Amino acid sequence: MASIGINKIKSNPVVDKLRSGQPSVGSWLSLCSPVAAETMAQMGWDWLVVDAEHSPVGFETMVNCFRAVQLGGAVPMARVPWNDTVWIQRTLDAGALGLVVPMVNTAEDARSVVNNMRYATKGQRSFGGSRIAAYIEGDYRTWTEENLAVIVMIETAQAVENAEAILGTEGVTGCFIGPSDLALSLGVHPSETGPGTVHEEAIQAVLAAARKTGKAAGKHCYTAPEVTLRIGQGFQFLALASDLRFMSQAAREEFNAIDFTGATADGAAEAKGSLY
Repeated sequence: MASIGINKIKSNPVVDKLRSGQPSVGSWLSLCSPVAAETMAQMGWDWLVVDAEHSPVGFETMVNCFRAVQLGGAVPMARVPWNDTVWIQRTLDAGALGLVVPMVNTAEDARSVVNNMRYATKGQRSFGGSRIAAYIEGDYRTWTEENLAVIVMIETAQAVENAEAILGTEGVTGCFIGPSDLALSLGVHPSETGPGTVHEEAIQAVLAAARKTGKAAGKHCYTAPEVTLRIGQGFQFLALASDLRFMSQAAREEFNAIDFTGATADGAAEAKGSLY
């Protein structure tokens, strides 16, 4: 019977980029919608992270978001709610090719993340099969040893102090700075962030630790100019906004552009097809 076939995944393109020193840019999925996830994946992002920590996404919906992201051409990833063995195992089995794990404050925390993501004898992940295994070229268990993106979040003052030890942990691919929680931990208001602040000093300290250990530094960004700036500084794993932010921003701009008096209606359709 004729079919379109299955594309086999030889290696994780996100991990390949990070290890070769290239930037890898993605975005966050917070709308809990596989349709939105598929549409976002077609934009050209390297990866998309389903946010299971700060969105109301259910587990089955998360699985369907992974399918949609993969179909759209991006690498499916997730941010789990915590460094929890059950959450990590189930999310990887559901098809994530990498995880962002929050609140990693020490090297011991980082070792726990790696341990939860690896099969024996290098870790404690239990083997029960993975739905994405059929799409992997070769043995999935062997493939995961070198291809899962292990991204630990550095988002507290303690984690900044321990950044070099955290990033020096064997098996960690890189880190991801959570700027909002970092500001909370440092006791600064969002208005007190940016160049010349304690907050930015902490961000640069993490980048320096990443360079020293040869690991990838990452950060959540809210604008494209910041992504460009951070790439220039040497950051690699960069997220730009989220599906929710893109939708609300575009909707707000269009709504605010409406002239309810109709004063600008004359000439609005002068160009052929301009209304459509």
